[in-house]
Amino acid sequence: SGAGERAPAARAAVSPGRAYLQQRRMQRRSREDAYRSAEQAAAAVAAEAELIAVDRVRHRLQQGELAAGPGQNIANDAYLVPVAQAEEFRRRVLAAGEAPGVRVEVTGPWAPYSFATPPPDAAPAPAGEGPAGGAVAGAPGSGER
Repeated sequence: SGAGERAPAARAAVSPGRAYLQQRRMQRRSREDAYRSAEQAAAAVAAEAELIAVDRVRHRLQQGELAAGPGQNIANDAYLVPVAQAEEFRRRVLAAGEAPGVRVEVTGPWAPYSFATPPPDAAPAPAGEGPAGGAVAGAPGSGER
């Protein structure tokens, strides 16, 4: 056998450092695939929602553990949906989100606070004088996911 050839057992064995790097590479690819699938699912849900919704507002993503179980929040949208179409909206959005590892939550109906905007010339309310005794935090809109 030549000096540059390795024995079959030596070729099959992978150094601990190389094994670690291979494992990290596989984890990264798996994570990237999961994000790609999640974004595709979110796009499918949004496409269905926008067929019925009159308007859409994107809210800040929720961080940390989600209320209904484990996972990562990839979309937090409010949709303004006519009352007469609320059940169809719910059905279509939930059906669009049926993919492995995807959970879609539709809540509401809610008062359409997410879609209320002050007139352009309105001054902001002084501190403590907002609605509900100064509670000015945004409320979810109809049909959040």
